[in-house]
Amino acid sequence: MSAMDGYAVRAADASQTRHALRVVGEVAAARPFEGKGGPGETIRIFTGGVVPEGADAILIQEDAIVGR
Repeated sequence: MSAMDGYAVRAADASQTRHALRVVGEVAAARPFEGKGGPGETIRIFTGGVVPEGADAILIQEDAIVGR
């Protein structure tokens, strides 16, 4: 479960400074994601959402730049 709102990512992708990731879905509180995140992809996740398969880190929304 995610303890914060943000983006479920692969840590290897998130460690790239200013690296663009493609948002491929969304996870609501207490809900699983019906897919899997892959390299270069992220899944929007809300507090209480089940961390999707393929993700091993959460990038908090305050640290994300969206839509650029």
